[in-house]
Amino acid sequence: MLNVLMCAILLVSSGLIQEATCSEGTCKRHVKFISEVDGRALLGHLIKNLTLSLDVRNPCRSQCVMESRCVSINIGPVINDKVICELSNSDHSLHPDDLEARPGFTYTGTENACSSNPCFNNGTCLSGFTNKKYHCVCPANSTGENCEIESCRIFYDVYKSRVSQLVTLHVDSRPISVLCHLGDFGCGDGGWTPVMKIDGNKITFHYTSTYWSDKNEYNLPGGETGFDSQETKLPTFWNTSFSKICLGMKIGLQINFIVINKQANSLYSMIADGQYRATSLGRDTWKKLLGSQASLQLNCNSEGFNVVSTDSFYSKARIGILGNNANDCKLCDSRIGFGTGGFPNDSNTCGNEARYVADNGDKHIKAMGYILVQ
Repeated sequence: MLNVLMCAILLVSSGLIQEATCSEGTCKRHVKFISEVDGRALLGHLIKNLTLSLDVRNPCRSQCVMESRCVSINIGPVINDKVICELSNSDHSLHPDDLEARPGFTYTGTENACSSNPCFNNGTCLSGFTNKKYHCVCPANSTGENCEIESCRIFYDVYKSRVSQLVTLHVDSRPISVLCHLGDFGCGDGGWTPVMKIDGNKITFHYTSTYWSDKNEYNLPGGETGFDSQETKLPTFWNTSFSKICLGMKIGLQINFIVINKQANSLYSMIADGQYRATSLGRDTWKKLLGSQASLQLNCNSEGFNVVSTDSFYSKARIGILGNNANDCKLCDSRIGFGTGGFPNDSNTCGNEARYVADNGDKHIKAMGYILVQ
């Protein structure tokens, strides 16, 4: 919960309207008291019950300004120069039936920007903060000014939908529209957030491309169109945490998927620094991406992120596996992966290359690749 300390309070009276400012550093709370109803009190929403001295002008209103959750007050009778102040976290506009007769009390409401319920995903709304006149305190699984959905996994968890659909995510401090892949399309159940789509025939996402190490997007509309031939790199590359990565390759009309169980803050954190990070899926799993057409040499089998032959002129992959005919990883002539390059075909940036005694013969397959996270 947001805590606010009282640094300065200014009360300006104009009939029933008073305005107050409470600040803590650069965070300011502005509260405008707009209604008084004698003989009434709001019941059932109490957060503080105080008895205050009248030495301070408008002590109940001052306390409401300092309490970030306060949006209305029940002010009781004055007894021995002290007054009862009941602070509530709701008001008469949200709960009109709770405003009940109570002799000796005066209900005082505020201009409450939270009455429109602007915070999503069970976020807590605090009235009077920021230029919008409210501030959302978000639960752990959501962020954004209004606790907007930030991943397809969260969308799936919140709405329980299994129908893939366009969703506006709050990513990298701005809204973007993506096609959330929901349910089990080949990578297991849940909400899958698209990150990249790679055309093996193009050099856009070649191993040496700076797109693997920077935070620049590419063709945002491609994130809305599903498993087609539009290449894309979304802000989810550097801004979306995950525990699973879904990898897909499409040849013709056939798409095959595999899953890497890996927890990280983002795909950027796994790849951008160029450091090798191993996986342990095994060659047979990687070959499932291309089905019966897949081919790899029998040795090396180095796999993971930023995997490179010892001699970097040969095969390499940002995500994938390398094979060699010799019992080492020096001159790898075969690979399956995403963001690839090197001998024997440097122009193939996604798919399968294999030569020299590969287990299913020579292959030169350029695929359409898909990367999603959950």
